Amino acid sequence: MNKFEQFLATKSLNLTQFKALEIEKQADIQNEYLGHLESLIDKSMTKEQVTAELKTQEETLKEFLGTEINAQILEQSKGLATDKEGVLTTFFKENAENFKENDKSYNADTTIKAAALMTTANVVPNATNGFSPLFGNYIDNEIGQTPKPDLAILPLITIKNQPGTEAIYHTSRYNEEGDAEFIAEGGLKPLADAEWKTDKEAVKEVAVRWKFTKRLMNHAPAVVSDFMEHANELMEQTMDDGALSGDGTGNNLEGITATGVASAFVVPTQLAEYYPTANIFDVIMAVATQVRLANFKGQLTCVLNTVWEAKMKGIKNSQGDYIVPPFVSPDGTKVGSVNVVFRNKFPDTHILVGDLKKFNLVMAENVTYDEGYENDDFSKNLVSKKLEAFMGTYIKRGDAGSIVYDDIAGILTDIEVPVV
Repeated sequence: MNKFEQFLATKSLNLTQFKALEIEKQADIQNEYLGHLESLIDKSMTKEQVTAELKTQEETLKEFLGTEINAQILEQSKGLATDKEGVLTTFFKENAENFKENDKSYNADTTIKAAALMTTANVVPNATNGFSPLFGNYIDNEIGQTPKPDLAILPLITIKNQPGTEAIYHTSRYNEEGDAEFIAEGGLKPLADAEWKTDKEAVKEVAVRWKFTKRLMNHAPAVVSDFMEHANELMEQTMDDGALSGDGTGNNLEGITATGVASAFVVPTQLAEYYPTANIFDVIMAVATQVRLANFKGQLTCVLNTVWEAKMKGIKNSQGDYIVPPFVSPDGTKVGSVNVVFRNKFPDTHILVGDLKKFNLVMAENVTYDEGYENDDFSKNLVSKKLEAFMGTYIKRGDAGSIVYDDIAGILTDIEVPVV
């Protein structure tokens, strides 16, 4: 609906009804419409804008009234110009001339923009996909982070705190010979002997450092605390990695799976090629038996890769029924007397079983935090930060054999009945 039709609606008329009126009545309504247009003229419009409005209104009237009817109305319009330019032309031109004379200074500084539909696009953020305080925003202040694996071995071994330790010494009785015997009265008593050996273990250092500008520290304290949490986790993860699989050479910690700590699997004679269709439960029991036969009486723990939790629970018979041996807990975390834990860091090809508390880690210095200036940090407004710790690991000579580490496939070959 155009402006003229809107005006007719105020008189309860539509375009068809208007055209059915007598010419004189149409002329009166048009005169009223011109007066209505005059009241709507924006005094800030330039001459060019007035002319454009003029053309728009004349075209509108011609389109909806028809050229002949429009001409008849114009001829009978009382008190209105009858020049060839049309009533609206005269009306708008006079208005533009008055505006030009009376409002020159205002016109020079004013630019009028046609109004348009406003949407959320009219609220411009500080950057693409950026933030605007004008919107209702939900701000999640928790900083997301990539998850780190659970510690694999530190929670399972013995950790001792002894700050100020420079080296670790431990003594074991070994090379025990002779034994007690039943003897006749007055007989020679049997002789027994042994040796004592003190071993020294080196202390290794683990550390991490990072730098912040003072501006970042002051303006984004949440970032500073979040990175401190990350740095602590890095230290913890590296310590755990070393205690699990370090080879003990150079600056590396000696881990529990190292050759000098864990023993290889040696199949007990009675279990050699004993199990038909052997599976992971048989492997755990066979390794645990090796440890028990070496007279270690502590709580045994088995460590497997996380994937084995699914494998163990997915063992089925030929009919597709799940099989859980009667000596296994429903959740698979206990096989016989052995506690079973699953860790992402552990290789899925190997198994670790034993009294893991026999493996010791000494914190020679607890994790310490320092910050200060380094080189030209002061002139660059930087602050260097670091975390460091010192530690060493060991297992006593007499505890050799209390921990077994070997590949699962090899153990299966040793204990499974050969296929004929």
